[in-house]
Amino acid sequence: MTEKAEKFKWNDTKAYGMITVLSVMTFCALLWILTGKGPFDANVYNSYALQADSWRQGRLHLAENYSWLELAVYEGRYYVSFPPFPSYLLFPLTFLFGSQTPDNVILCLVITVTVIYLYKLGLLLGLKEYAAMLGTLFVMIGSNQVFVMLDASVWFFAQSLCVMLSAMSVYYAAKGKGGLSLLFWACAVGCRPMQAVFAVFLLWILRKKMQIKWLIPPAVVACSYMFLNFARFGNPFEFGHNYLPEFTEAEYGQFHVQYVANNIKMLFHIPEFTEEGRMIIDHFGNLSVFIVSPLFLLFILCLIVMCFKKEWKLCVILSMILVLSAGYLFIVVMHRTMGGWHFGNRYTNDLLVWIYYGILLVQAKYPGLFKYQIPLLIWGMCLNVVGTVVVNNGWG
Repeated sequence: MTEKAEKFKWNDTKAYGMITVLSVMTFCALLWILTGKGPFDANVYNSYALQADSWRQGRLHLAENYSWLELAVYEGRYYVSFPPFPSYLLFPLTFLFGSQTPDNVILCLVITVTVIYLYKLGLLLGLKEYAAMLGTLFVMIGSNQVFVMLDASVWFFAQSLCVMLSAMSVYYAAKGKGGLSLLFWACAVGCRPMQAVFAVFLLWILRKKMQIKWLIPPAVVACSYMFLNFARFGNPFEFGHNYLPEFTEAEYGQFHVQYVANNIKMLFHIPEFTEEGRMIIDHFGNLSVFIVSPLFLLFILCLIVMCFKKEWKLCVILSMILVLSAGYLFIVVMHRTMGGWHFGNRYTNDLLVWIYYGILLVQAKYPGLFKYQIPLLIWGMCLNVVGTVVVNNGWG
């Protein structure tokens, strides 16, 4: 390849990347207009910033009870009841902003970084620029990720951060940089603890180059979580959720098999319609994962096609992702709630990056298949825009 051709290719790659980022941010801007939200809005549900600011002031507990937040009550004190990593990220900013950190601006940066790494992952695995762009758009604006990336409230901020960190972790695993991969994975676990199940898959990707020193960064991060948990609750594995009043007062606590049957129904619930044929938008989730995030349907179709084509190596990889995702979902459906107020089935967003990785492997080998995802992308984008706007505006 000539020097001129290489320069053109590099520029072409950057151009597609910039277009991908601009497309997602334009999409977000439209939703900000339609919902009245925006990147410069104050965050009322700023549990992570309050926690980080308390640390800056030398306290592990919050100074007072914020009745609108989900706080753990332990020995008469109030604590943030969520895994701590987002507060790690916000801690330096508290020296400038106190507890009023610009969370929605940070969320925009998180979205941008996520887009960049998803796009780079597609290129790394052998996709053409336009295919990597399309796949990235599918994850970001064609799935239930749409709802959570619009709002920096405590629940959604952690999930968006988890998706970003998962994308970074998978990317560096695919590059063979195990230390970085496992570090970002450990950070993702500090946003959504059930991400721990995917350590198996990362180690499998890294198996041929595995080095013991790669375990040091995630071990340091994990020890920080355990030290913080022990200092607050006397238990290195307790981050506070079990001390939420809604769980301490519940008959079966936070996790129990009694919740499974009802939650599985919510996980795969088919939408209901009015007599006029209008779809009813539920303001508390309750919508099939395959409908609200058709990327999962595409993954299943990829697995079926690979079985028919007798691509057994790909079948093994996709099956591994499927089994780990099923294990993740089993933990989810044992939880007392499926996410509260939101559109769709947001707990399944934590799986999007892993599912996407499997799809990329198939599309890298069979590039002609990528065009068949376009109808699913359009479906996911339209449905999530409508659902997000309806729920955020409180429409019936």
